[in-house]
Amino acid sequence: MLNNVSEKTMHRVRWLLVIGWLILIASLFYDPITPLFTQPDHPTSPFRIDPERCIKIREYCLPQTPFSMSALMWWAMIVPAGIFILLVLGHEFWRRICPLSFLSQIPRALGIQRRRKTIDPVTGEMRWELVVIGENSWLGRNHLYFQFGLFVLGLGIRILFINSDRISLGIFLIGTILCAVMVGYLYAGKSWCHYFCPMAPVQLVYTGPRSLLGSQNHHAQQPAITQSMCRTVDAKTGQEQSACVSCKAPCFDIDAEKNYWAELRRPGRRLVQYGYLGMVIAFYLYYFLYAGNWDYYFTGAWTHEEDQVARAWDTGFYLYGHPIPIPKAIAVFITFGVLIAITFALGLILEKLCRQYLSRRGNIVSVEQAQHITFTLFTAASFWTFFSYGARPSLNRLPYYPLLGFNALIVLVGSVWLYRTLRRTRDQYERENMANSLRKQLRKLEIDASLLGGRSIEELSADEVHTLVKVLQGFSQQLRQQTYQGIVLDLLTQQAVDAPGSFEFFKRLRQDLQLTDSDHFTTIQAIGATHPQVLRSLTNRPSSAQLHDAVTLATTIAKPAKKSPL
Repeated sequence: MLNNVSEKTMHRVRWLLVIGWLILIASLFYDPITPLFTQPDHPTSPFRIDPERCIKIREYCLPQTPFSMSALMWWAMIVPAGIFILLVLGHEFWRRICPLSFLSQIPRALGIQRRRKTIDPVTGEMRWELVVIGENSWLGRNHLYFQFGLFVLGLGIRILFINSDRISLGIFLIGTILCAVMVGYLYAGKSWCHYFCPMAPVQLVYTGPRSLLGSQNHHAQQPAITQSMCRTVDAKTGQEQSACVSCKAPCFDIDAEKNYWAELRRPGRRLVQYGYLGMVIAFYLYYFLYAGNWDYYFTGAWTHEEDQVARAWDTGFYLYGHPIPIPKAIAVFITFGVLIAITFALGLILEKLCRQYLSRRGNIVSVEQAQHITFTLFTAASFWTFFSYGARPSLNRLPYYPLLGFNALIVLVGSVWLYRTLRRTRDQYERENMANSLRKQLRKLEIDASLLGGRSIEELSADEVHTLVKVLQGFSQQLRQQTYQGIVLDLLTQQAVDAPGSFEFFKRLRQDLQLTDSDHFTTIQAIGATHPQVLRSLTNRPSSAQLHDAVTLATTIAKPAKKSPL
């Protein structure tokens, strides 16, 4: 949604948000203002306390005294707003305003990022290059497990130490900022966002293949700086330019839907999707398991509970008047583990049931599509569950009708997102992705206007463009081969597909054009000879090495032509 807003404007917006965040952090250490709104005699504040009310933790009534609202604002206002933004306005909106992502780029802005010596494979000269995390490194392969682990650990720390202890929360947030800056120094690009940030798994869950109002990369006119792609402003021309260093491919910030389909079966992806719902349920359920009542959570008393750190080893479970002697520090993670295991198992079962149900109705779906359908259902369930509890300590203070309106909005937003996403397929994405390239090639041909029904090629839908391509079957073999090569070259240039993956990606197009598998390998060889820069290896090596190996790569890809499994 913000992809077309200039970087200069967004730079100012991010600075304002950073300043606001730092002010909030400062208020965790010293806050003379917000306690005034919680005074019992305040005439209008919905946050004023009731000294006579007993909010219990087990059999103990929490003292009702005026408190700083800083923690309440952070946990029950700002954090829920972030979740709403992700589902509605999109991952790109969040990434372009995220203060933590912005602060992680301080070393890049100052020009002090870590570099290492390498030898140019073409010239043999020594040079310094930025460090990126390799896709085949341990972290590159397992970052979803790592980030989800940090997410679970962070929520445990929150319940035990930083929910209401403002000093601990302030130190935690400052420590998180310093970690982001340190990662930004050690590794180039958005390595903090891609490989370390505990919020990244949440972004994966709520964005899905696309958000309600987010832009779609493959509909943009190429070349373009899309979505939340790293960008900078040229000091000489004042024009925006890409600052991408290929720290991750496919990149969530360049094409969120491509990333979704490419990583759908990545190690840890199911754990993130199914385990997140378990975490949402476990996190809010634990307030009841600990206090023995829901008042403790819904009143927001947990945001100003005294001596929270000292209570970390209190009795962890209190069920219907019966304490269970398990320390709170252990009980929290037992709750998390049990609910994650339950929802993870439930997700796997639903995947199989989904395939069986649809096959009985005559709709044969792939394992990938069944996984997507289950992912979508879990995301909607997570969204509705989260807003049944998240932000409620603030929202429940609203008058009846505004609160009812907000509840209706959450149901509506979740339902619309579910409807748009549930039937989305990888095939639809790839056909839409290829449509722009097909249009370029069709414009070069003399096509009978009657075939278009009075419309231009640009007005045709993706399915109509693919249908029109079949008209090319009546053209010569050479023309069809040239058209195919133009489309392959265009999509390789856009990095919509890489050379090794292009064989399967263009399979249907070859069928439409009545071309053989050998024609594809001939095309790759021709592109390798004339445009070696567009052929990239699967590793994160320097681009000069990619150029040096491009023709060799094309020849290697062409070899399977004699042994094509198809």
